[in-house]
Amino acid sequence: MVGKKFKWAAHLKAAESSGLSLMAYATKHEFDVRRLYDARHLRKLQATTAWSVVRVKEPSAVEVAPKVQQRATPSTVAMQAHLGNGVVLSWAQDQTHTAALDGMLRTLAALPCSI
Repeated sequence: MVGKKFKWAAHLKAAESSGLSLMAYATKHEFDVRRLYDARHLRKLQATTAWSVVRVKEPSAVEVAPKVQQRATPSTVAMQAHLGNGVVLSWAQDQTHTAALDGMLRTLAALPCSI
């Protein structure tokens, strides 16, 4: 199954870089264009992150504490953010993607602390 997903993702990338429309690319390579649309939809789903905004009544401090977790990939850390209202956010982060980590920390710092 993973091989098929990779195959259609590769076709989608080739179609986008070819300058052809997805329909023209699919016709040229003799397959159903829905495969490309499905691959594009899957890529969009994988790119989104599940963030939720937590609004609290009283101003509270946000504490972010990295916690190293042993995994197959040594560059992955488990992180938690303890909000002042008792909410705990947990996620795993690849340390090699520093731009993503920076953006995530800036997003946490910008969370509103009052209504």
